Amino acid sequence: MTNKVLLIFIGVVLLSAAAYANTTPSANCTPFPLVIVNPAGGSGSVSCPAFSVPGATLTGVTLTYRADYQFGNTGGATDIAVTFVPAGPGGVTWTPASQKLDVLNDAAMDGSSGGEPAGGSNATAGVSTAAFAAAFNVNISSAVVTGTAATSSGAVSIVYTYTPAPALTLACPASTGTVGVPYSSALVASGGVPAYGPYAIFAGSISPLMLNPTTGAITGTPTTAGPLTFTGMVTDSIAETATTTPTTCTITIASAPPPPPPGVCNASTPVFPDGSAPADAFLIRYATNLNIGDSFVDLTNTGAQVITGPGGGTSSNLCVNVYTFDAAEELISCCGCLVTPNGLQSLSVVQSLISNPLTPAVPSSVVVKLVASVPGTGTLASGLLAWGTTLHQNTSTTSSYGLTETPFSPSHLSSAELTHITSTCGFIQSNGSGFGICGGCPSNGLGASTAGNQ
Repeated sequence: MTNKVLLIFIGVVLLSAAAYANTTPSANCTPFPLVIVNPAGGSGSVSCPAFSVPGATLTGVTLTYRADYQFGNTGGATDIAVTFVPAGPGGVTWTPASQKLDVLNDAAMDGSSGGEPAGGSNATAGVSTAAFAAAFNVNISSAVVTGTAATSSGAVSIVYTYTPAPALTLACPASTGTVGVPYSSALVASGGVPAYGPYAIFAGSISPLMLNPTTGAITGTPTTAGPLTFTGMVTDSIAETATTTPTTCTITIASAPPPPPPGVCNASTPVFPDGSAPADAFLIRYATNLNIGDSFVDLTNTGAQVITGPGGGTSSNLCVNVYTFDAAEELISCCGCLVTPNGLQSLSVVQSLISNPLTPAVPSSVVVKLVASVPGTGTLASGLLAWGTTLHQNTSTTSSYGLTETPFSPSHLSSAELTHITSTCGFIQSNGSGFGICGGCPSNGLGASTAGNQ
C-alpha cells in the first residue's frame, strides 16, 4: 500500500443509516491505517465503529484486513508479518480468531512492498444488535521476519449485515359515529422505529372532531350526519413518514335516533313534578339466586291516573319505567312498558333484564326499581301495582330452592335520584352499543306456578 494510495482512504467513512438497506457501506476502523514506526515492528489497535442503524436487527459482521510496509532494505528481500486479532465485543466469536498476513518483497524491488495482502474475519457467534452497540478494538502487531522496514501498517474495515425495521404503517380509526354521541378512537401506527409522532391530518378534515398530535387519538362529539373523509400521517423517531392505509379514511356519522313519539314509553324521560311525587309512583324489590333460576316481575295499572288529552279525551295508561341495578348500585339495564288499566304484563329478570347488561359481568342478584309516568310527558303518575318472585335456599345444608312472590314495596323518590337514573338510562340508549336495553313487556302473568321449585 503506497503513500499515494493511503491518501485516498485516510478518514472515517460513516455508517449509513438508510432504513431499507441490508448491508452497511464499508466503514474504516480508525486510525486507518495503523502505522507502526519501528524497524523491528511493534503493536497497537484500531477502533471499529458501532452498529447504528435505528430499529434494525443485526445479523452478521465482517472485518477486512490489509497489511503493508514502507522502505525496506535496498537490494535485499524483505518479509514483514502483520497479525490482526479482534479484541471484542464480549461474547462474540470471530472466525478466524486471528490472522497473520505476510508482506513479501524480493531483492528486485526497493523502497516498499509489491503487494498488499488482504484477509478478514467473520463474527460467527454472539452476534446481536446489543453486542455491537458500542465501538470495539482490533489489535494489530507486526514483526520483521527478513530484512528491515522503516514503518509497517495494518488497515481494518467493517461491514454490518442486518434486517431493517419493518415498514412504518398507519391504520384508520373506527369508521362509525353518531350525532350527539361522544366519539373516541385513534390513528394507530406500527412498524418503523418508535416512538411515533407527530400525528397529523394530511388531507381532508375531521372537524368537529379533534386529533391529538402526540397520541393519535381522535375525539369529540359529532354535530352533523355524513362522512368525514381524510388522510392521516405519522412520523417515527428516524423521520420516516407514513400515511393511512388505505390512503383515505372515512368516519361515517349517523343521524341521532329520533325522539320517541308521543305516547310511547321511554325510560330516560320521567321528570319530577313541581310538587310532591305520587306515593305509588316509585316501587322497589330485589331478585336473587339468578344463577340458579329465573325471577319474574308482574305489572298492572289500577287506572287511578286519569290523563286528559289535547282533544279533551281521557286515558289512564301508564308508562312503567324499569331500572335494573346490580348489587353495587350500577345501572345495568333500563326500558319502559306501556301498561293499560287492568292489564297484566310481565318481565323475566333473566331473559329481559339481565340478558343484555351494560356491564361485562352478569349479576346473580339485582334490585329492580319501577317508576310510573304519564306516556309522552314523563310526569310521574299513580296507579302502579307490581309483584315479584325470587328464589330462596330452603335450608343452609341443602341445594334445593323455593320460589316466593311478594308485592313491590313503595319507596321514597327524590328529584336527584330520578335525574341520576334517567340520565344514566339516556346514556345507555344513546351509546350505540345496544347493551343495557332490556327486553319488552309481554302481556301475560308469570309467577310461582310457572317457575316451580328448583
